[in-house]
Amino acid sequence: MATQKYFYKGRDLVKLRNQILNLIITLIFCLAGIFSFFISPSYSLSWQDEEWLEAGCPKNVSGNWEADNPATTNLKSMSFGKKEITYTSKNNETQKFGIINSSFVSKNQFVKMKIQPPNDKRETIIKIRPHLVNIDSNGKKQIPNCMIKVFSFNTEKHAKTDRYSEWNIFRLKNY
Repeated sequence: MATQKYFYKGRDLVKLRNQILNLIITLIFCLAGIFSFFISPSYSLSWQDEEWLEAGCPKNVSGNWEADNPATTNLKSMSFGKKEITYTSKNNETQKFGIINSSFVSKNQFVKMKIQPPNDKRETIIKIRPHLVNIDSNGKKQIPNCMIKVFSFNTEKHAKTDRYSEWNIFRLKNY
């Protein structure tokens, strides 16, 4: 009786299984690396980005900003001054907050502010970053549409770990 020749025998089958497992693990880590590269927050706009400044957007957050989509928030607008922030609600009620501390963080991507209402000792932390500059399909800039994203945090610890309680998008007024 002629003996059959098997391509894989005993230990060869174990080696093949290990090679396939190693290939699958390598692919998983490669895909995870590629996804983390594209999802990384380091590619968001900063206050000194060329695209932001060429569109005529401000170098800081000072000015009047209106809610991009007022239907999703109770806020109508925000106004940033040197020492205070004024929130205006949909009902045109205003609330002022004193700025306790303000600084750039994360390589000028965020302006971090610690704010407090005048009659309350509870501090709130907000981080603000440039959000969008509209560009048409030809790559030419339209009328500048400067937008910011405002993140609110309950505590300093949450601000350090970027665990925001809410966020809103605002558009620069008078553009």
